[in-house]
Amino acid sequence: MGSSILAVATAVPEHRLEAASALAYLRRFWPQLERLEATDAGIGSRYICEPVEKLLHARGLSELRSSYLTHARQLAGRAASEALAEAGLRGADVDMVVSVSCTGYLVPSLDVHLAGELGLRPDVIRVPITELGCSGGAAAIALAHRHLLAFPDHKVLVMAVELPSLNFQPADRSLDSLTACLVFGDGAGVAVIGAADDAPGLRIMKTATHLVPGTQDLLGFDLRDGGFHVVLDRRLPRVLDRELRPAVERFMVGLAPPRPSPPCGEGDAKFAPPLPSLPYGEGDANLGSLDFLAAHAGGPRIFDAIESALTLRPEALELSREVFAAVGNTSSASIFFILERLLGSLGASAKPGHGLGLGLGPGITLELMHLAWTPSENSRNEARPIRERLPVGG
Repeated sequence: MGSSILAVATAVPEHRLEAASALAYLRRFWPQLERLEATDAGIGSRYICEPVEKLLHARGLSELRSSYLTHARQLAGRAASEALAEAGLRGADVDMVVSVSCTGYLVPSLDVHLAGELGLRPDVIRVPITELGCSGGAAAIALAHRHLLAFPDHKVLVMAVELPSLNFQPADRSLDSLTACLVFGDGAGVAVIGAADDAPGLRIMKTATHLVPGTQDLLGFDLRDGGFHVVLDRRLPRVLDRELRPAVERFMVGLAPPRPSPPCGEGDAKFAPPLPSLPYGEGDANLGSLDFLAAHAGGPRIFDAIESALTLRPEALELSREVFAAVGNTSSASIFFILERLLGSLGASAKPGHGLGLGLGPGITLELMHLAWTPSENSRNEARPIRERLPVGG
């Protein structure tokens, strides 16, 4: 059993910021960046919802809330409309909506603001998720998958929209704030998910979540009087080195439940023997036989940590690196940008395969998805080009 990803669509705002320009603005706040060249910064293009000069000034919560609603509604509405159209559905066909965001807060939730525009039914099931951070998109997909196991005749719309640029704090000159400015970008992603059938496409076979004990202070937001302040602890790669591999192995091969982990920083990590490099061939459901990997586009340090923990070749994370270079880390929306690009690449494959979806967020939380690809008879002629993401204007 499983569920099928019927369509994926993404959207980015109209303001594009290249690495050189971003560094020029950031040097106003962090002069130590003066010697850092754009090519050495490890960042690419970013999209932001408002002009840079406007974002660099402190604003009150009321103004930020208004800006968030305006841009989140535009981006999520655009991506949702495109995903529904690609799936051949109308808003009235949707039985459940899961909406995700950690960079803004609305009551009522964003899905209510989009209900009329999308044509959602009054009895649609609505589940807003606000506190899972970057892992929220993958967690929402997992929730949709589990719902469809109980209600296979339903269609679920999963959407994530993040506007981290609105949370820039001019007075916060911390390394955490600088890192956030370097890696995060604004964007939205939507997936339409239904019960698995015999049709070709990308399926979700199973999902799992893993909460790392003692890491609640390493990643997230600190809500202060002036708004959100990013928390990005330098120990995160060490946690991934210790926790990622055993969690993935248990998920893929069904090993015994994990033993409690010591708090971060206590004791030495015990590493298992190296896994084989990720091949692109057929095999059993274990890490060494994966055909593709859809990992959260968290940034260079995250990519390095995942490669180290799972003993991967650099090309195993090619999709994630491409997405990061194109739009940055879009937090919970990142997994949708990855899946969109994955579907584009899998469309050219004439053989079945399976892979791993990986979300990463505060907690520290790992979201895991076992994905399976079933090609159509004409798959070589049906490869999806990477859709041009037309920016959404204000």
